[in-house]
Amino acid sequence: MNKEDWDDMRIVLAVARAGSFAQAARLLHVNESTVVRKVGCAEQRLRARLFDRKHGRVTPTEAGHALVQRAERIESVVQDATDCIRDADSRIAGTVRLTSVPLMVNRVLIPLLPDLVRRHPHLEVDLVADARVLSLARRETDIALRLARPMDGVRAVTRKVGELHYAVYSLRGADARSLPWLTYGTGMDMLPQVEWTQRLMQEGSPRSVVRVNDGEGLLAGALAGLGRALLPTVVGDRIDGLVRTDVDRPPLVRELWLVVHSDLRRLDRVRVVMDWVVQVCADITPEGAQVQERSLSQMCG
Repeated sequence: MNKEDWDDMRIVLAVARAGSFAQAARLLHVNESTVVRKVGCAEQRLRARLFDRKHGRVTPTEAGHALVQRAERIESVVQDATDCIRDADSRIAGTVRLTSVPLMVNRVLIPLLPDLVRRHPHLEVDLVADARVLSLARRETDIALRLARPMDGVRAVTRKVGELHYAVYSLRGADARSLPWLTYGTGMDMLPQVEWTQRLMQEGSPRSVVRVNDGEGLLAGALAGLGRALLPTVVGDRIDGLVRTDVDRPPLVRELWLVVHSDLRRLDRVRVVMDWVVQVCADITPEGAQVQERSLSQMCG
């Protein structure tokens, strides 16, 4: 395979992931016409249509899917080679992408990040605040901190690193028991937070009148006096203006799981970030919580 072939495959891969020529062009920092032309060249050379174009979006054909799968394997090999070269340098340098839900990234990880940056000034941490489950296999992230046991397949290494304990919060001075609930919107009914809140509403608590799509929205709503919100104690206890509200129900607890791609776990820069995440989770987990006894060296072995 020559360089031109790989360039075309790289663009085909970007189009498949982005779902449009325009978005792929933005991701690749090239003109949309260049993307269209490269895809056309690949289709002509392979004598096969790679994408169906409908309603402004493009989706891979059967031939397109086959090419995308091969391109992902090549991309993985190239990335592995690049990782090995970068980590040949003894200092901790390079970029590590870490993802978690927005509330964890914005309210827990970022405030504690300065210590890691001071210790490793050549390290770059790319924090992705996203409620979606980003793919380790497609290198959408290197490390993920998740609030449930991961299901990432055989190429992912997982470890329970802590627990997230929740409590109900409302605006200081408000009549908490008369406040409605703030909860998540349509399509998020399977979240443990939603199930926990709905049971209280079924038992006679005021119904929910405001729904949001992430924890930051719950926090903002509680601060605005719109209602009560179920929040992690590590977040709610640190917010001026919010107070805990007693409810007749056992508190919600969610597990914290660290996930890393098996091909990356031995890289020094990745291990440094993993160590830091493990320590952060240990620090925010209440004493007495059950955390998996497994050292990081075993996880990386």
